[in-house]
This record gives sequence, C-alpha cells and structure tokens, in this order.
Amino acid sequence: MSDVRRMLVVGGGVGGLTAAACFARRGVEVVLIEKRPTFDIPGVGLGQPANALRVYETLGLLDEILQTGFTYDRMHIFDAGRRLLAEHKFLLGDERIPAFCALSRLELHRILLGAAERAGVQIRLGVTASEISDEKDRVGVKFSTGESDTFDLLAGFDGIRSAIRHHLVGTAFVPRPSGYGAWRVQMPRPDFVRGMEFLQGIGSKTGAMPLNDDTMYVFHIRPEAPDAWFAEKDYASLLKERMSQYGSYVAELCATLDASSDIVYSPMEPLMLPWPWFRGRVVIGGDAAHTFPPHLTQGAAMAAEDGYVLAREVLNADVCMNDRLMRYSQQRYARCAFVYTFSRQWLDDEQSIHTPEQMEAARTEIAMNASTRIGASDRILNSPI
Repeated sequence: MSDVRRMLVVGGGVGGLTAAACFARRGVEVVLIEKRPTFDIPGVGLGQPANALRVYETLGLLDEILQTGFTYDRMHIFDAGRRLLAEHKFLLGDERIPAFCALSRLELHRILLGAAERAGVQIRLGVTASEISDEKDRVGVKFSTGESDTFDLLAGFDGIRSAIRHHLVGTAFVPRPSGYGAWRVQMPRPDFVRGMEFLQGIGSKTGAMPLNDDTMYVFHIRPEAPDAWFAEKDYASLLKERMSQYGSYVAELCATLDASSDIVYSPMEPLMLPWPWFRGRVVIGGDAAHTFPPHLTQGAAMAAEDGYVLAREVLNADVCMNDRLMRYSQQRYARCAFVYTFSRQWLDDEQSIHTPEQMEAARTEIAMNASTRIGASDRILNSPI
C-alpha cells in the first residue's frame, strides 16, 4: 500500500490539476488550493504538443481536447510580409496522437478541472498555505483561513511567483527579466492559416496559432525594458506601433485594434531551477521550477508531464520517499533543461536580426537549417517520459 494516502496540491493551473487528477485516480485523497477566488483564467491560448496530449490521454481527456481545439502537423516561417522562408512537418505524435492541438487556455483549464473533480479532488479557492512545517513523514500546513492540517505530501504547482519554491530555496533561485516581452491578442482565423507560423521581422518576431476553426491568436515578441510597465489603455497603440512592419493578417489586425481589444502583455522571465526540486515531503513542478521562452510551446506541456511523472514516481513505492522524489527531480530536470536551452537559443537568434542585411542573411540560414533544428527537438520531445 502506498505511504501517500493524503496530499495537498498548491496551484490550480495545468500542472497542478494534472498532478491532482493523476494522484486521485490512483486512490490518493487530494486537496487542491488555489489563491484566486475564481477560475477566471488569464491568457489567450496554448499549443499542446503530442507529449502533452499523451499525458491527457492517460486521464481520458484526449478526445475532448481534440474536439475542442485545432489540430495541425506543421509550422511555417515567413518574413514580415508573409513570404515563405521554411516549412517544417513535425516529427511528433503517432497514428493515435496528432503532432499538435491548440486551444484556448480557458478551455484546457475547464477540461482539466473536470477531470480533477471527477477523480474526487477537493478544490478550495481563495486559499493559500501561510505556513509549512516539515515533519519526519508528514507536512504540516497552516492555511490563510486559519485552519491547519497535515499531509503525506505537498506538491507546489503555484506558478512563477511560487511561495512553495521560496519555502524550499528562498531567494537563491528566482525568475529574472530577460529583456524581452510577449504580446498576444485573438482575431478571426483566415482559412490560409492552418497551423502555427512565425513571421520573422527586423528587431522582432510575430506569429499566429489557430485555436479552433474560427479563431486564432497573434503573438508578438520583441525587446522590452526589464522594468517596463504599460497602462492597459495604451496596449492597442503600443502594439500597433510595434507590429507596423508586418503585412498580411497582422496589418489587418492592427487596423482593428482599439482600447476595447483584449490584449495580453507579459515580460519573459526565464527560470531553470537546479535539482533537487524537493525537501522532505515538499516538492514543486511546473512554472514554480521552470519557465521558458514560448518558442517550443512546451511550457504547459512540461507542467503536465511534471504532474504525471511525480504521481508515477511517488506512488511506485519501491524505494524511500527521498529517493522517489530525487528520481522525479532528476528525470524532469534533464528534459526541462533541454527545453529551456533550446527555446532560449531560438529567442536569442531571432532577436539578433537588427538590419536589412542581417535579415537577408537570415533568409538563407532559416531556409537551410530551421527544419533540421526543429526536427532535432521533435525527436527528443517525442521520446517517452
């Protein structure tokens, strides 16, 4: 019998809900707390690659996700005028699992929340862990409500500002501004946008990802001051200015932006926490342990994998808990470190194009090597976890 009969999950995002559902489906009593009072999920959309879809399949969610989202098997890289530079057919998936399915963040959260609830997870909103005490074989927790309780395991999937990470490592490892920011906004999907695509500009990159037959989101990545703060009322004019070099549907989008447009801006703050990702019976995953540039669309996927692997390793009680959590940390670190390194290099390469001459050189290089590079990533991320 497992020595984890009761656990606390902190954080109700992709990783936390996946972990909670995986443990609960194996007979563990799971309590999940989320600091937000409601699940009004921020963000726009998420591309879910085959490795994430395999995790969702174990929860019985694959069909619902595929019916909800938009599946595609390739990506294209264009210049700012949407002239083709390279095409890549993903080496992800198999006869059962498509390479990618993209859907709105709200829809993915709804699906995962349903899985957790059906598995019997007790979900408490507007609650945080105000104090954590490490005991020999238990974790004591005092909640923001004033209540106290004990658990066999505490799993922190509480995001980039993780309080559970702070409990483990203090301020030794924290996310730092990269000097780049990401803008996102939804728009109607033109018929000719059939998968993820990048538009390489001079000094920035723009692109799109379909979310369903009718909708896609456009993203824009560029240098932004590390301390940049923008008033939401200015988002439309700022984004128009930043995307002024781009043609095709990007220019059409710019013509429609105004103060009512639902634009999301966030700075990129990468983090890769060294292992171990635990102390005693407190462990972390998801954005609490790693955040990446979005280029491989693996942020939510790595969080989902974390939740799945954590449950698999912890409930495989062949060794002591310390060894099980170390095994989880080492397995996940290697895979996440690859995503971190690869996506950061991609970000730096694309953002190094500052002149028309550099753009001309990039045309040749992208046409020659982009698909090969992405294929190398595909082969690693399509391997079993």
